[in-house]
Amino acid sequence: MKYRLNIVIASVLVMVLLVPFVAMAGGKTEIEFWTTETEEERMAVIKDLVKEFEKLNPDIKVNVVAVQENDVPTKLAAGMAAGMLPEVVEMGAENILRLGAEGLMDVEAAGQIIDELGREDFYKGALRMVATPEGGNYAVPMHGWVQGIWYRTDLFEEKGLEPPITWENILKAAEAFYNPEEQKYGIVIGTGKDSYTRQTFTQYALSNNARIFDENGNIIFNSPEMIETLDFYKKLAQFTPPGPDGWRDARDLYLSGRVPMMMYSTYIMDDIGIGRTGYEGAIVENLVDKTALANVMIHKSPATYGQIVALGILRGNKKAQVEAAKKFVKYLMSDTAYIKFLHMAPGGMNPVRRSIAQDPRYLDNPVLKVYGEKAAEIAAGLDNIGKFGYVNGKVFPEIGKITSQFIIGQAIMKMTENGWSAEEAAKWAQKEMEQAVRQ
Repeated sequence: MKYRLNIVIASVLVMVLLVPFVAMAGGKTEIEFWTTETEEERMAVIKDLVKEFEKLNPDIKVNVVAVQENDVPTKLAAGMAAGMLPEVVEMGAENILRLGAEGLMDVEAAGQIIDELGREDFYKGALRMVATPEGGNYAVPMHGWVQGIWYRTDLFEEKGLEPPITWENILKAAEAFYNPEEQKYGIVIGTGKDSYTRQTFTQYALSNNARIFDENGNIIFNSPEMIETLDFYKKLAQFTPPGPDGWRDARDLYLSGRVPMMMYSTYIMDDIGIGRTGYEGAIVENLVDKTALANVMIHKSPATYGQIVALGILRGNKKAQVEAAKKFVKYLMSDTAYIKFLHMAPGGMNPVRRSIAQDPRYLDNPVLKVYGEKAAEIAAGLDNIGKFGYVNGKVFPEIGKITSQFIIGQAIMKMTENGWSAEEAAKWAQKEMEQAVRQ
């Protein structure tokens, strides 16, 4: 069942005025916290942090709810329809923007927390990813990752290839290494209907000055620049493993030595650095010494892509819930708790605060020690990340409605699996995106 969000939001806001989101149980203020950190080990850390927070604030009870990243759009729609959204969310910028576009984020609370922590301490790129069109912030940036092409420097040197930074060098290397008879492939990029595909495709698009919106907010996915990007992406996909490829394919094939290039975020740093991974096969020996990250892609312009995950407080709650939510967010962003949270995925969860990126307590971690000074350099990359939805300083929160329907991933699949041309895929996606933002 599809919900027309304008009707849904109106209903939700009415319900908010009549019924509190959470009850006051036993004299305690209860708040609900949604997190996309669903892995068992991470949930254990989060629950420990919550337990410590509740000790420091005995009048507050925090209920933790884990939500899979790809399930967030469905969960949000159901929550909005039922008027049962949480007080605090930890989720990616696109979903934050979607909630913000519907008027559900407490911009004032987010701004107060950012100012108290020190606005100048945050990387500008991180703040920009959750900015409102008016210049405020929908949520408090918490952590982020930078994406790029991880590649085998030893194999590139053997073949005399240049680093995979330009379109030409990427395609040349992918073709040179492609050997399907021996189950070895040139590169792994996203070709499925998921967030990974949108993420990998975005960097190519940005490097070609291809955008989803123009400066006036019109959708221009069928532009010549976007069609050119789709066409190149389709050519590059010829040198990937068969079938729709996702992040797990990228990780497993790179660690096993079957691809010399993969597009991945800095979440791969622990897998490469110390072999702490869900992959059960043999890993290339001393892989960290044979690996480099090309996090800038150059075609018509240089492009760096990444993701920001933020802590947002939702509007409509009673004052007690708002104050409890603000205390909880500030606690999670405080030095000790923040570093403990980031260390759940060192390298993947990079600090968005400069002071923490250089803090010896943060750098005192087995994975980060392997990378040395590169760890702080990678975090600093959050200053310059770009994404769809931001055009020349303007923010278009409607991007959340587009990404939640995985339209880009579907368009890519129509090319790689069904043989569609770039023009056909762009035309289809244009129509779907226009329809999505009208809902």
